[in-house]
Amino acid sequence: MNEEKTIYILDTNILLHEPFAFLSFQEHDVVVPMTVLEELDSIKDRRKDVSRDARVAIRALEDTLSDATPEQVLAGVKLPENDEQHPSGCLSIINDYSLAQTAKTLSFNENDNRIINAALHIQDKNPHSKIVLVTKDINMRLKAKGAGLAHVEDYRTDQLIDDIQFLTKGYHQFKGDFWQQIKACDSESDGRYTTHFIDKSTVPVSYMNEYLIDESESFAGKVTGWDDEQISILDLGRERLMGKTAWGIHPKNIYQGMAMDALLDPSIDLVILTGPAGCGKTLLALATALEQVIERGLYDKIIVTRSTPDIAESIGFLPGTEVFLIYMYCQKLYKINDYMVRRVI
Repeated sequence: MNEEKTIYILDTNILLHEPFAFLSFQEHDVVVPMTVLEELDSIKDRRKDVSRDARVAIRALEDTLSDATPEQVLAGVKLPENDEQHPSGCLSIINDYSLAQTAKTLSFNENDNRIINAALHIQDKNPHSKIVLVTKDINMRLKAKGAGLAHVEDYRTDQLIDDIQFLTKGYHQFKGDFWQQIKACDSESDGRYTTHFIDKSTVPVSYMNEYLIDESESFAGKVTGWDDEQISILDLGRERLMGKTAWGIHPKNIYQGMAMDALLDPSIDLVILTGPAGCGKTLLALATALEQVIERGLYDKIIVTRSTPDIAESIGFLPGTEVFLIYMYCQKLYKINDYMVRRVI
């Protein structure tokens, strides 16, 4: 292996997350421990969607290494190059089962430990190289760092930094008081709803259904349209947003209020909620779904999907089937019977 290059050791969940991930490290070398191949082999026959990804990863590795000798597989086989300006690194397999137990290594009774030990072995053999263990398992990243591995990373190659930078947050917050920054405004009222028409330059970058709030907590609105000169804003009001309710659930902050308003709006076809574990994404989604299915009768049923257990993060992931999630929500929070639960599903 070229010691001037970064060497990446891939965990099993990386290849399940993206079967061709070993092709995404540009000119750097990639190492796949033997334990990873065994885990892929045990997963490929399961009757789950993840088994397909395991089979695709195995075939991709086999296609890359099929013409190589055993010595070449251990030393590293050149990966196919995307173009002349971006050369590729090498792919190799390390037999982590042949590594000896030392004072620095973890016990070999767990597969995660074997993969970490393989990374530690490569780090010792290549002191002048950057050795990186890539895994989506949070606990494994902590164990690897505790064992002495200098570099441990999550797999982020499938996320484009430029896209994330320009991805709208779903709301825009003005500094100070919103109305102090408005020079001219025309308003129209339709029942309890009021729409304001202001100069488009006030909100230079705006999106349909984007929420507008200010630091003084005196204003909350939503973009409902625009033209070359003006932008129309539906005046929601902070109190009205915070007063939203769905199946007994009330928002605890303005961000949950905006999320609940969007989820309860039948004119919005798709709502995507992002945030750390415990911020209320699942609770708000289930509460608003139950409200619109059972109480309002707007929809016929709820469809709940979840992350595949084999590749999900160990934090922020709820175990159990979709029936279990709805059942626990209904039984513990609202004490409704099994018949009502089945009706929702």
